[in-house]
Amino acid sequence: MFHFRGPSPNFGDELNAWLWPKLIPDLLDDDPAVRFLGIGSILFDTFDPAVLKVVFGAGFGGYTAAPRLDPSWFVYFVRGPRTAFALGLKSGFGLGDSATLIRAARPPAVPKRYRAAFVPHWESLVYGAWPAAAARAGLHLIDVRWPVDTVLDHMLASEVLICEAMHGAIVADALRIPWIAVDPLMRVNQAKWHDWADSLGLELRMAELRPSAWLERARQLVQCDRARLRWVSYQGLKLEGRLNGPWIRDAAGSLARAAQCEPQLSSDSAIERVTDTMLGHLRQLSAGRHLRSRR
Repeated sequence: MFHFRGPSPNFGDELNAWLWPKLIPDLLDDDPAVRFLGIGSILFDTFDPAVLKVVFGAGFGGYTAAPRLDPSWFVYFVRGPRTAFALGLKSGFGLGDSATLIRAARPPAVPKRYRAAFVPHWESLVYGAWPAAAARAGLHLIDVRWPVDTVLDHMLASEVLICEAMHGAIVADALRIPWIAVDPLMRVNQAKWHDWADSLGLELRMAELRPSAWLERARQLVQCDRARLRWVSYQGLKLEGRLNGPWIRDAAGSLARAAQCEPQLSSDSAIERVTDTMLGHLRQLSAGRHLRSRR
């Protein structure tokens, strides 16, 4: 199993280690000849060509060039039709994000404890001041760096989720928790949202989110220049917390406005169709269809 691990744990990526041992425990091993690519924007062009890459719902994020799909790739489905297009696949391969299969390993229900909660992107938690901004807006904050079980408990305990973290919305939609999307502060993350939404026929309504710290704003301004982004991020963390008062007030106002938006959910028929099709692919995966195709 391959998944992204950055400097901070991230709920969407760590879902791989939580979900797949529950659904396909007998398939996961340490065989270096096969890579399982499940949840995340992990379709890179840097994988060893000698290794079999089994794609089960992963997406293309544009962090590298799109991989060329030769016989070392076996694709069950990808995150959405935009990923399918980038990889030269038919649109039908863009079934959806495989985190949707949390419906097949549903965590236990919990009583509702929070009227509304905010789920920021992990980078926003590192470079912003979102605990203070969420508190000022009267919202509970769910930290995507917490363990998966803790994040799920807080999500299920919330009546509505305001999500900058895409997998906050994906899991909320799968578990039928109404959600409100906010435009990611780092616009490079926006295309992923539409890739997933297109797979469910969703027309996203994204509320505006304002930066909660001057460092977040600085990162926005240089986000297309990776060298400058690294320099600004490193230097800015040395001054963490200074001069953030006005930014926190502005961010809290944008959060409060977002919380007034009408929540979204995909249709029951769409989520059930996608789930049933994914479960069919899961049975094919368990039967080793990808391995038989190489014989």
